Amino acid sequence: MKAKVIILPVLLFLFVSYAYAGWSEKPEFRLSHYYRYDLRKDFRQLYIDRISATFSYLDDKEQPLLKLIPFYEIRRNIKRHFWERKEAGVETGKDIFSWFYLGESIQYVWTQEDLTNSYYPDYDKRDYMESETRFYLTHSLLSAKNFKVKSFILDEYTFDFNSESGTRNEIAIGLIFPIGKYIETDVSWRHIDRIHYYDSDTVEAAVNLVF
Repeated sequence: MKAKVIILPVLLFLFVSYAYAGWSEKPEFRLSHYYRYDLRKDFRQLYIDRISATFSYLDDKEQPLLKLIPFYEIRRNIKRHFWERKEAGVETGKDIFSWFYLGESIQYVWTQEDLTNSYYPDYDKRDYMESETRFYLTHSLLSAKNFKVKSFILDEYTFDFNSESGTRNEIAIGLIFPIGKYIETDVSWRHIDRIHYYDSDTVEAAVNLVF
């Protein structure tokens, strides 16, 4: 809990501490469509749509200091035919190095969450606030003129303000394939640790439109 309280104020302090910094003129918009298949329970297949806008705060040399990213995401359970999760929030983040990103988001969530590990799950409707700490590492595997491949490792830790406890820790490992200037695809494996409930292992594929 103490770490969660400290990270966001530190990022905000860095955000306002540069007298000669300013916003980039054009934000980066990203529209993502994911397919997630649960290897343990086939009825937990999801389509995930996410839209976000990245506003970069630049120093006097036009280098990004911090990022502010409002976003909206919806997840549809394919087998059960309903919207399982919707969330809207804003993330503050920074590229600590070219290969390491640290972000902290605050989001409002509407869910019909499955709190069981059975084939006939019990979906609990909830509206609540949560925060998410994100560590994202990338590494270039192949870089040619017309073809590039990057690997990534992602860790996301989620804290529920209502229960005042951590609810999930997710780790993902995957590959990113940029296709031209505006499109990239990725494939990944993700382990989802629902700290007080069941775990999932999923495979994911995504198409991202960046403009």
